[in-house]
Amino acid sequence: MNMTIKEIIDKNELETVFPIIKELRTHLSFSDFIFLYEQAKQSDDYKVVGIYQQASCVGVMGYRVLFDLVHGKHLYVDDLVTTQSVRPRGVGKKLLQFAEEEAKKLGCKGLRLCTGTENEAGKRFYEREGWKFRSVAYKKQL
Repeated sequence: MNMTIKEIIDKNELETVFPIIKELRTHLSFSDFIFLYEQAKQSDDYKVVGIYQQASCVGVMGYRVLFDLVHGKHLYVDDLVTTQSVRPRGVGKKLLQFAEEEAKKLGCKGLRLCTGTENEAGKRFYEREGWKFRSVAYKKQL
């Protein structure tokens, strides 16, 4: 399967890939997505890439470079989702390979991501791709 990955920047492209993002982030409206995208872009240089099969986007990944005392400089994958129709076809794997190449190119020490505790399929996928279960994240709503 021949696929290409490209950064998605303008609002029209973001609107085109939003239905894929909505599969992962079901709570978001498009206006909320654009607002949060712009804030994350401004504060952390958040990037969104799409993976395309011919002219059709079949997956999206959002990421940024972060610095902290535990991980040093690292690439953090905020969002990774593929369309339901391509999930068993290696699209997610290609996005993770892209993230790893970006991290190396940017001089990062590693990569990091979080997934929901209930996301059993996602956890199996990440472990199959060589990612290690290393922490538990806590969250408190305000």
